[in-house]
Amino acid sequence: MRRTLSIVSVLLAGQAGLAGLAPPSAVAGVAAAAPATVTLATGDRVTVRTTADGRDTYEIEPAAGKGMARTLVHLRLGDRDYEVPGTALPYLGRGLDLSLFDVRALLSGARLPVDTKTFGAALAKQFKEDNARGHFGGQGLFAGGASFALSGAPKRQAVQPRSVMRTVSADATGIDGKPADTGMAFLYNTDDGNLLDPDESLNYFSGGTAKFSVPDGNYSALGVFWTADADGNPTEMRFSAQPEFAVKADTTVRVDAKRASSKVTWVTPRPALLDDNGFLFRRAAKTGPAQVIDFDAGPGVPISVSPTAVPVRTGALQTYPYSRLVSPPGPGTPYEYVLQKAAVGTIPQQRYVITAKDIATVDATYYSDFSSIGRRQRSGMFTFEDGGGRPSRLIDLPRKQTEYVSAAPDLMWFGGVSKYILPGPGSFPGWAGGQYEAFHTYRGGTSVTEDWNRFPLHPAGAVALLPLDDASIYTQPGATRAGDLVRFAITPFSDNQPGHTGFGFDGEARDTVTGHYRLTQDGTTVAEGTPWAGAFAVEFEQEVGSSPSTLGLTIDAGRTGPMYRQSTASHTEWTWKSQHVEGVTLPKALYCVRGDRSCAVEPLLTLGYAVGGLRPDGSTVSGPQGLDLTVGHLQLSTASAITGATVQYSTDGTTWQDATVTARGDGVFHADFTATTETFGGTDVSLRVTASDAAGATIAETITAAYHVYAF
Repeated sequence: MRRTLSIVSVLLAGQAGLAGLAPPSAVAGVAAAAPATVTLATGDRVTVRTTADGRDTYEIEPAAGKGMARTLVHLRLGDRDYEVPGTALPYLGRGLDLSLFDVRALLSGARLPVDTKTFGAALAKQFKEDNARGHFGGQGLFAGGASFALSGAPKRQAVQPRSVMRTVSADATGIDGKPADTGMAFLYNTDDGNLLDPDESLNYFSGGTAKFSVPDGNYSALGVFWTADADGNPTEMRFSAQPEFAVKADTTVRVDAKRASSKVTWVTPRPALLDDNGFLFRRAAKTGPAQVIDFDAGPGVPISVSPTAVPVRTGALQTYPYSRLVSPPGPGTPYEYVLQKAAVGTIPQQRYVITAKDIATVDATYYSDFSSIGRRQRSGMFTFEDGGGRPSRLIDLPRKQTEYVSAAPDLMWFGGVSKYILPGPGSFPGWAGGQYEAFHTYRGGTSVTEDWNRFPLHPAGAVALLPLDDASIYTQPGATRAGDLVRFAITPFSDNQPGHTGFGFDGEARDTVTGHYRLTQDGTTVAEGTPWAGAFAVEFEQEVGSSPSTLGLTIDAGRTGPMYRQSTASHTEWTWKSQHVEGVTLPKALYCVRGDRSCAVEPLLTLGYAVGGLRPDGSTVSGPQGLDLTVGHLQLSTASAITGATVQYSTDGTTWQDATVTARGDGVFHADFTATTETFGGTDVSLRVTASDAAGATIAETITAAYHVYAF
C-alpha cells in the first residue's frame, strides 16, 4: 500500500511489510480502478486510487491550512483504513467514534451524521478551547455526553481473551510537569500483534493516567505529548517510550514527558533551517501486524524522544526521525536536506552529524510552462516498514534547486510532483499535470540529476529502478505477452526521466483531455477504444493470433487547458514482431498481471528527448537548436541494435522540415536545426521522430507544441 499522508500516521494493526510482500491475487483485467474521493466529517478530502497491481494510493487534501486541524492521523486497523484529523484525536472514545473516519465505509456509502462544511471548524474551535483549559471532552460539542458515529459502518470484532484480564496503568506527567490531561497513550502486545482490540490499543491521559485492560504477556507502551499555542498550532512534541515490559498482574508503567529528553537535531555540512520535522516509532510482535506511530510535527516544531539502552528481546523495535531543512534566505541556488536515520533494537540519542557519505546530492529542476504553485512529495520508507508516506509540500514552479537526500541500502524513496494545485474539486484533489516517480534508492556520496516535467512530454511505460531481483516493489512493464494474450500499460504526458510516469488522462473541469488507442495484427485492427476519463494510462489486454506476426499499437493523447501550453498532444505508432510465448518468467521486481509473472516483455521501442539549452520554463532561445534523442526498448525486452532515426520539426504545426541527424552510438542520436522567431510571444516547436531496430521494430511519434522558442 502506498499512502501520501499528512501529519500523523498510526498503524495499530496493518498488513505484511513491503519487503517480501506477495503480489496481489489474480483477477481479470489489468486496468487500474478509477480514483474515488470521500469527504471526512471534518471536511478533509481523501482520494483513493487503486493501481493495476492492487495497491491503494491515498492523497489527503486537508480542509484547514494550519494548526492541529491540518494534522491528519492515519490508522490501519486490520483491513480498515482511517484518516483522523489531529483535532479529533483527543476525542476518540469520548465523543467521536472511530467509524467516522473509516475511508472504505465512506466509499461504500455510509452516512455521516454531521455537516462536513461546518463540523471541522467547530471541532477545531473546540480543540483550541479544550487545549487552553488543559482537558478534552465533556464541553461544547460533547456536552451532556453527546457523541457522533458513522451510520452503516461495519462493526469491529474484538479478539476474545482466553486469560485473566489485567489493568495496565500508563502514568505520566505532561510537558508542564503536572499529571497529564493531554496527550495519548499507545499499548501493544509484543507476543501477538492481533491480540488487542483496536479500542484497547490507544487511550487518552486523564488525571495523569491512561488505563488499559489486557491479558498477561509482553507489552510496549508509548506516550505522545504536545503543546499548542493560543491559536491551536503545535509548538512541541515529545515521545516517551517503555518499549518492553511484562504483565503478570495489574501493572503500572511510567511514560512521563520529561523522559523524552533527547531533542531531534541535525548537524549538516551547509547551514540549514528546520522546516518539517517528524518521528516514527515501530514496534513489531513475534507474530501478527506491527504497531506504527508516525508523527509529522510540521514546520519548525521541535521533537524530543526518550532514549533507551537495552535492546528489546520480544519482537522488534525500529525508530527514526525524519526532517526537511532548507537553505537560509539569500542569493544563489536554493538547497534543502531531506533526512532520516533508522535505529533498530534501541532508541538512540537524537543528535545526528551528517557527512557526505550519508547523503546523495540531487541536482533537481522542476519544469513548468507557467509560473505556478505546485506540490512536491518525497517519501522515504525503510524495508522494515509496513507502508507509509509523507505530506506533500508547496513548491514554486518553475524551479531549480539542490537536494541533499539521505542514502542507505534499505531506504527507498518515492513520491511525485504536481504542476499546480487544482482550483476546485477534481478527480485527484490538489494534484494536476505532474509526474510520479518509481521506488528507488540513493548511494551516499554520489551526485545525480533529476528533471521533473522536462519537455517534451510523451507516452512511456513504467521502469523498475530497484534491482530486478528485489521483490519488495512490483512494476508492470509497458507491454507484455503471455501465450497469445498481450497486455499494455503506457502513460501519456510522461517526462524523460527514467522511472517517471505522468498523470495520463487525468484532468479538471477546465481541461479538454482526449485519448484513443488501436491494436493491429498484420495490419488488421483487433482492438481499439477510448481510455476512461481520469485514467492514468492506456491499459488493456487482448488475445491475438498465435502465428508469428507484426503487431502495431497507436496511442493518441491530447490535453489542453489554461495551465497547459507545451506538449499538448502526442501521436505515437509502434510496430514490432511478436509470437506465442511460453515458459518465460519475469524477475521478481516485475509482473504481468496481478499475481502472475509468467510472460515476456514485448520489444517496443522507447524514446528519450533532451532539448539543448532548455530553460525551466520549457523554452529555448531563437536560433540554432540541438536535440539529443535516445532510442531504446522497454525494460527487459529482447533488444536489437538500433539502426536509425529521423527528426523533423515544425514551427507552425503544418509545414515540416528535416533536421540533420548524427548517430553517436548505443541508440543515441543528435539532431541540429534552426527555429527562429521575432515575435514577443515566441513560437512553439513541434517534433516528429521515427526510429527502427535490426529486428524490424519501429516507432513514429509526433508531439504538438513540444517546447517553446523565444526571441531572447
